[in-house]
Amino acid sequence: MTFRKNFLAGLMAAAVALTLVAADAKEKDKGKPVPPPTKQTQVIRAETYKKMEAAQKAFEAKDYKGSLAALEGLRAGEAKLNDYERATLYNLYAATYYSMDNVPKAIESYATVLKQPNLPEGLRDNSLYAMSQLYFIVEDYPRAIAVVNKWLSVVAEPSPEGYALLAQAYYQTQKFPEAEKALTTSIRISTERGQAPKEAALALLRAIYYERKEYAKAAKVLEILVRLQPGKDTYWQQLAGMRGLMDQQLEQVNLLHAAYRGKLISRESDLLNLARLYMVQQAPFPAVRVMTQGFKNKTIRMNVENLQLYAQALALSREFKQQIPILKKVAGMSGEAKHYVYLGQAYNEVGDWDSAADAFKEALKARNLDKRADAHMQLGTALFNANHYAEARQHFVSAAESPALAQAAGNWIKFVDQEIARREAVGNL
Repeated sequence: MTFRKNFLAGLMAAAVALTLVAADAKEKDKGKPVPPPTKQTQVIRAETYKKMEAAQKAFEAKDYKGSLAALEGLRAGEAKLNDYERATLYNLYAATYYSMDNVPKAIESYATVLKQPNLPEGLRDNSLYAMSQLYFIVEDYPRAIAVVNKWLSVVAEPSPEGYALLAQAYYQTQKFPEAEKALTTSIRISTERGQAPKEAALALLRAIYYERKEYAKAAKVLEILVRLQPGKDTYWQQLAGMRGLMDQQLEQVNLLHAAYRGKLISRESDLLNLARLYMVQQAPFPAVRVMTQGFKNKTIRMNVENLQLYAQALALSREFKQQIPILKKVAGMSGEAKHYVYLGQAYNEVGDWDSAADAFKEALKARNLDKRADAHMQLGTALFNANHYAEARQHFVSAAESPALAQAAGNWIKFVDQEIARREAVGNL
């Protein structure tokens, strides 16, 4: 129950009490004897109610200073108030102070309410619950726990929300077993009442299991959340992430695939993550579709990193012709040697040896070339396939300077020399 509801509950009680006072006055007018009220049947008298009504009207108009002034007028004659009137007075103080963001004074007012003798159960219960919420707001979790436990001990039918509040306070103090027990009780009460478990309670239970690395339990809770909130992308992604932590990558991809088909995944980071997962599972075609659509509707930016991932998906799909313009764009944007190497390799795949050689030459001139000997080796191979034997031989010689490639490059040099000699012999026939 919110603080405003607490306030209105107090006003409703006052209104009922005023009706009783009016009825009592009517009976007196008839000359009938009226027994004196006992402590157990105390009501708000008409004169007191009029003053409380003034505070109420000011409160409803958000004139909180005016409300306080009216309440101060009542408190000046506090000695004349009965227990119930005094409790109601401080209940109104609490609501007003809370609306003024003065939580300490609101807590103090509720404490005064709870000190009153003969306190009606409803006002007692509401005050305890409100006070526990206020302690939670000011992050005094031990007191919040103590007060909500007191509330649970006296209220006739504790609500699921009460146990959920207790669980939140336990969670904040990292008392996870106690928080889990409170949450399971909250969920049980909801179920017994024929209600769906509260979303907040389930989300907190998932967080507890995650903190304790109990991923299987967290996944079961998330499955419930997905069923309850099928249109909420957060739970789909959390469940998929949990499957990943459990080394269930195929289930992870299937969940994200379903969420994507349901149009629940639209953020760039999530789309890129889905594309990577497809590729890990040797499913490059859906990765290409996801990224193609993302570029089309501009949910994925055309930057170097994203375009490189796109090119990789195309390569895994063996769409080398489609890959080439993407790699040309990437190389032009970055100016880095590695991207020219990738471009050269793509040209190799489609048998365009001259274009491949041009790309490898650009790599040798570009910045950040890590493995120069490898680039010479690949350039030599492209030139050989393009029948540029003499130039190819020069690059194999450069590659042979690397100990790691010396043998392979040496073999190529011998092969090139043989091919040159063969062609010269054929030309002489």
